[in-house]
Amino acid sequence: MQVCGRPVANSPPGHFPSNTSSSTSILSTHIPYQILGETLNSSDCRVVYVARNPKDTLISLWHFENAMYLGQKSEPQPLENIVSNLCEGTVVFGPYFEHVLGYQKESLERPDKFFFITYEELKSNPITHVKRLAEFLGCHFVGEDMETQVEEVVRSCSIETLKNHEVNKSSDVPSWSMVP
Repeated sequence: MQVCGRPVANSPPGHFPSNTSSSTSILSTHIPYQILGETLNSSDCRVVYVARNPKDTLISLWHFENAMYLGQKSEPQPLENIVSNLCEGTVVFGPYFEHVLGYQKESLERPDKFFFITYEELKSNPITHVKRLAEFLGCHFVGEDMETQVEEVVRSCSIETLKNHEVNKSSDVPSWSMVP
């Protein structure tokens, strides 16, 4: 969204969402493989896809849509409407199952380019999967304190740590965002 949207709130003019000077860029998106496939296939980028189980995706979508329309409606959208939309494939970013299967299929055919993992797998064994992800990205842990490094990454990325960062306590949002 930041690539296509206006600049990030409180950022200098022309700011692109990367604050590094390296040639490595990270793009986070919800765009399905069916739309990005040709671009991804013609580049040397690597793709990390984290899938959620359908139930959690459904509840997240329900909260997102209710937050997006907060103030425009007096009552939350019924969960049944979101269930119908998810089953029919008429939700934002297209049919859920096609979205997930598009990236999963690519990860099976080209595991050197596509890393597919579920949130539940990652949460159940973060140390193993952080090592796998580092290997996939070519950012190997090295040295005698390798296990300590991995544990530090897992700790730094935990919900408990992330929710305590000042930026995540802020109410500042990009001006183009529809969700508070």
